[in-house]
Amino acid sequence: MTSKAALHTLVLFCLLGALGACTTPPELKKSEVSSPVVAFIDLDKFDHALAASLASGLNTVEVPFRERVSPNKIPERMKVWLNHVEKNGGRIQVQEPPSPSGVTAKNPFLIFSIVNALKTLNDLQVKAAQEKNFFSNIKGHDAKVILGYNADNEVVVDKVILTKTTTP
Repeated sequence: MTSKAALHTLVLFCLLGALGACTTPPELKKSEVSSPVVAFIDLDKFDHALAASLASGLNTVEVPFRERVSPNKIPERMKVWLNHVEKNGGRIQVQEPPSPSGVTAKNPFLIFSIVNALKTLNDLQVKAAQEKNFFSNIKGHDAKVILGYNADNEVVVDKVILTKTTTP
Protein backbone atom coordinates (compact mmCIF):
# COMPACT_ATOMS: atom_id res chain seq x y z
CA MET A 1 0.00 0.00 0.00
CA THR A 2 1.40 3.34 -0.99
CA SER A 3 1.64 6.24 1.38
CA LYS A 4 -0.94 8.14 -0.66
CA ALA A 5 -3.47 5.30 -0.30
CA ALA A 6 -2.72 5.02 3.41
CA LEU A 7 -3.32 8.76 3.81
CA HIS A 8 -6.67 8.51 1.98
CA THR A 9 -7.68 5.58 4.18
CA LEU A 10 -6.74 7.48 7.34
CA VAL A 11 -8.70 10.57 6.23
CA LEU A 12 -11.71 8.39 5.41
CA PHE A 13 -11.67 6.74 8.84
CA CYS A 14 -11.32 10.13 10.54
CA LEU A 15 -14.32 11.48 8.63
CA LEU A 16 -16.39 8.40 9.44
CA GLY A 17 -15.43 8.68 13.11
CA ALA A 18 -16.40 12.36 13.18
CA LEU A 19 -19.74 11.67 11.51
CA GLY A 20 -20.45 8.80 13.89
CA ALA A 21 -19.85 11.06 16.88
CA CYS A 22 -22.48 13.58 15.73
CA THR A 23 -25.84 13.13 17.39
CA THR A 24 -28.94 15.21 17.71
CA PRO A 25 -29.89 16.51 21.15
CA PRO A 26 -32.38 14.29 22.95
CA GLU A 27 -36.00 15.40 23.00
CA LEU A 28 -38.20 15.28 26.07
CA LYS A 29 -38.11 11.68 27.18
CA LYS A 30 -41.34 9.92 27.98
CA SER A 31 -39.47 8.03 30.69
CA GLU A 32 -38.65 11.18 32.68
CA VAL A 33 -40.12 11.00 36.14
CA SER A 34 -43.13 13.23 36.67
CA SER A 35 -43.92 14.77 40.01
CA PRO A 36 -46.85 16.78 41.38
CA VAL A 37 -44.29 19.18 42.91
CA VAL A 38 -41.50 20.71 40.78
CA ALA A 39 -39.49 23.23 42.82
CA PHE A 40 -38.46 26.28 40.82
CA ILE A 41 -34.81 26.58 40.01
CA ASP A 42 -33.59 28.82 37.20
CA LEU A 43 -32.05 26.01 35.11
CA ASP A 44 -33.04 24.04 32.01
CA LYS A 45 -33.53 21.03 34.28
CA PHE A 46 -36.59 22.79 35.75
CA ASP A 47 -38.11 23.24 32.29
CA HIS A 48 -37.68 19.55 31.50
CA ALA A 49 -39.08 18.43 34.84
CA LEU A 50 -42.10 20.73 34.57
CA ALA A 51 -42.79 19.69 30.97
CA ALA A 52 -42.60 16.01 31.97
CA SER A 53 -45.00 16.53 34.87
CA LEU A 54 -47.48 18.42 32.69
CA ALA A 55 -47.25 15.75 29.98
CA SER A 56 -47.93 12.97 32.47
CA GLY A 57 -51.57 13.97 32.89
CA LEU A 58 -51.40 15.11 36.52
CA ASN A 59 -54.37 17.33 37.41
CA THR A 60 -52.23 19.73 39.45
CA VAL A 61 -48.54 20.57 39.40
CA GLU A 62 -47.24 22.81 42.17
CA VAL A 63 -44.16 24.99 41.64
CA PRO A 64 -42.86 26.26 44.99
CA PHE A 65 -40.22 28.97 45.05
CA ARG A 66 -37.21 28.25 47.24
CA GLU A 67 -36.24 31.89 47.21
CA ARG A 68 -39.12 34.27 47.73
CA VAL A 69 -39.27 36.91 45.02
CA SER A 70 -41.36 40.02 44.62
CA PRO A 71 -44.34 39.67 42.26
CA ASN A 72 -42.64 42.41 40.21
CA LYS A 73 -39.48 40.30 39.85
CA ILE A 74 -40.79 36.89 38.81
CA PRO A 75 -37.86 35.12 37.10
CA GLU A 76 -37.91 35.23 33.28
CA ARG A 77 -38.04 31.42 33.08
CA MET A 78 -41.29 31.35 35.08
CA LYS A 79 -42.68 34.31 33.12
CA VAL A 80 -42.26 32.30 29.92
CA TRP A 81 -44.34 29.44 31.38
CA LEU A 82 -47.03 31.85 32.58
CA ASN A 83 -47.03 33.58 29.21
CA HIS A 84 -47.66 30.23 27.51
CA VAL A 85 -50.57 29.54 29.86
CA GLU A 86 -52.16 32.80 28.75
CA LYS A 87 -51.32 32.34 25.04
CA ASN A 88 -52.97 28.91 25.07
CA GLY A 89 -56.25 30.19 26.50
CA GLY A 90 -55.53 29.47 30.16
CA ARG A 91 -56.33 31.87 32.97
CA ILE A 92 -53.85 33.37 35.39
CA GLN A 93 -55.17 34.17 38.84
CA VAL A 94 -53.37 35.89 41.66
CA GLN A 95 -54.20 34.88 45.22
CA GLU A 96 -53.22 37.57 47.68
CA PRO A 97 -51.88 36.55 51.09
CA PRO A 98 -54.20 36.72 54.07
CA SER A 99 -53.86 39.96 55.97
CA PRO A 100 -52.18 39.68 59.39
CA SER A 101 -55.08 41.73 60.79
CA GLY A 102 -57.66 39.38 59.32
CA VAL A 103 -58.96 42.06 56.96
CA THR A 104 -58.01 41.49 53.35
CA ALA A 105 -57.49 44.75 51.54
CA LYS A 106 -57.60 44.64 47.79
CA ASN A 107 -54.43 45.98 46.26
CA PRO A 108 -55.12 46.56 42.55
CA PHE A 109 -51.56 47.77 41.97
CA LEU A 110 -50.15 44.41 43.07
CA ILE A 111 -52.30 42.49 40.60
CA PHE A 112 -51.62 45.07 37.90
CA SER A 113 -47.87 44.71 38.47
CA ILE A 114 -47.98 40.94 37.84
CA VAL A 115 -50.12 41.32 34.73
CA ASN A 116 -47.86 44.12 33.51
CA ALA A 117 -44.78 41.95 34.12
CA LEU A 118 -46.30 39.20 31.98
CA LYS A 119 -46.99 41.65 29.16
CA THR A 120 -43.32 42.69 28.95
CA LEU A 121 -42.23 39.42 27.40
CA ASN A 122 -41.89 40.68 23.83
CA ASP A 123 -38.16 39.96 23.74
CA LEU A 124 -38.84 36.36 24.75
CA GLN A 125 -41.42 35.77 22.01
CA VAL A 126 -38.80 34.67 19.47
CA LYS A 127 -37.34 32.14 21.86
CA ALA A 128 -40.81 30.95 22.82
CA ALA A 129 -41.73 30.41 19.17
CA GLN A 130 -38.65 28.26 18.69
CA GLU A 131 -39.57 26.20 21.74
CA LYS A 132 -43.22 25.81 20.77
CA ASN A 133 -43.16 22.03 20.99
CA PHE A 134 -41.43 22.14 24.36
CA PHE A 135 -44.19 24.26 25.86
CA SER A 136 -47.03 22.37 24.18
CA ASN A 137 -47.79 20.53 27.43
CA ILE A 138 -48.94 23.76 29.10
CA LYS A 139 -52.00 23.84 26.85
CA GLY A 140 -55.18 23.15 28.79
CA HIS A 141 -53.84 24.50 32.09
CA ASP A 142 -54.65 27.47 34.29
CA ALA A 143 -52.14 29.09 36.65
CA LYS A 144 -52.65 30.44 40.14
CA VAL A 145 -49.89 32.63 41.58
CA ILE A 146 -50.02 32.25 45.37
CA LEU A 147 -48.56 35.20 47.25
CA GLY A 148 -47.33 35.26 50.84
CA TYR A 149 -45.23 37.35 53.19
CA ASN A 150 -41.49 37.12 53.78
CA ALA A 151 -39.73 37.75 57.11
CA ASP A 152 -39.82 41.51 56.47
CA ASN A 153 -43.60 41.38 55.96
CA GLU A 154 -43.23 42.10 52.23
CA VAL A 155 -45.49 40.42 49.68
CA VAL A 156 -43.62 37.70 47.77
CA VAL A 157 -44.45 34.83 45.42
CA ASP A 158 -44.89 31.64 47.45
CA LYS A 159 -45.72 29.24 44.64
CA VAL A 160 -47.44 28.80 41.30
CA ILE A 161 -50.05 26.09 40.88
CA LEU A 162 -50.78 24.80 37.39
CA THR A 163 -54.15 23.07 37.15
CA LYS A 164 -55.77 21.26 34.24
CA THR A 165 -58.75 23.16 32.94
CA THR A 166 -62.11 21.51 33.10
CA THR A 167 -63.93 21.39 29.82
CA PRO A 168 -67.62 22.35 30.08
